[in-house]
Amino acid sequence: MNTDSAAPADTRINNIVHDALRRDLNRTKTALQEPHSPNQRVAIADHVVWMTEFLHMHHRAEDTLWALVLPRSPEAGPLLDQMAADHARVSPAIDRVAAAAEDFRLDGSALQELASSVEALESELLPHLRREEDEAMPIVSRTLTQAEFAEWDRTTNIAPKSKRELGIEGHWLIDSVDQERYDLVVHLVPAAMRFFVLHAFARPYRRACALRWGPDVDVTPNLNPEQATTETTFRTGGSVSLHIEAPPQVLYDIVADVTHTGERSPECRSCTWLPGPPPGTLGARFRGHNWSRHFRWSRVCEVVAAEPGAEFAFRTIPERIDRTRHDSTIWSYTFTPDEQGTLVTHSYRITVLPARPLVWLYSRVFPQHTDMRPQMLQNLKALRRQVTRSAVTTARTGSPHQPGSFPHPT
Repeated sequence: MNTDSAAPADTRINNIVHDALRRDLNRTKTALQEPHSPNQRVAIADHVVWMTEFLHMHHRAEDTLWALVLPRSPEAGPLLDQMAADHARVSPAIDRVAAAAEDFRLDGSALQELASSVEALESELLPHLRREEDEAMPIVSRTLTQAEFAEWDRTTNIAPKSKRELGIEGHWLIDSVDQERYDLVVHLVPAAMRFFVLHAFARPYRRACALRWGPDVDVTPNLNPEQATTETTFRTGGSVSLHIEAPPQVLYDIVADVTHTGERSPECRSCTWLPGPPPGTLGARFRGHNWSRHFRWSRVCEVVAAEPGAEFAFRTIPERIDRTRHDSTIWSYTFTPDEQGTLVTHSYRITVLPARPLVWLYSRVFPQHTDMRPQMLQNLKALRRQVTRSAVTTARTGSPHQPGSFPHPT
């Protein structure tokens, strides 16, 4: 955490908040696809309502932040106006989710309405979050000092809340985070309150998560990322990056055309788009066919982020009956342009762990799955070779590769 009060504002907490929202919206969609008891239904609904209230509060706080920045950076006016307009546009979608969750709490037949309202909220919210991270927060960092940003955060996001509210919110923010993010969050509150919040609310938070998400979802912070997690031999997430001399849109088009994944992946042999939303768009589904050693398996995946030139991500969909496919992982690619090309970051995060008896078995049958980063780096290096070959072919023949064509299922 940046402790130099005169330094540029450290806005990383904003990304942590956004990632927590993304994570639990995804968990909500997964939980709604599983059979659930009346108690779990109530727990899911209550948490969704809490998230909608938090999101409204988060947007109101950001509106006050834009008001601090604008007088000092008037050239940012159009962008900050767009941020405020985004908040106004997203607000009705938040309210629809809250209303659907209240109905779902009382009657399980409202499940589909809640699921569709969450999908609609994501379609409005996720592009806004990315634009805010990429465009608005760098302006905040250039305009405000760390002391000014910390004071804004204290007065708008910390001081008005009770210890109970801070305890719930704090554990929600450190859920599954790495050591760096954990340290940043917990040091936002004074030491005495920090001790109380961390120790008084840890067990209640885990119990609440187990009730709404199921006992197999790991919600503990990943505080030693180079070691195995506490309860399993699996890393629950990681990322690798590689610089590639190609424009972001070119790389995005190649990655988003999942039918070519088998050309790069050490395990995935082929992918086929399934009926539904158009290939490559948010909500589109495909089946990936995998082969490692003597084992073959397939998984149905769903696109959860599709921002051309910026981010492409999908998740493996947990299956209700087949417990060997109960787990779920989000795989993402982000594309950051620079003068020489693009920095491509490939990440994964396990949101639903395999059933406990299978974790031990998988770690022995698929030891490479205990840490997916080496294979992910192979994937990125193969992507770089693929782009290089395409550039050479274009130079020789004048016929560029067209990676963005999405074949529909037959």
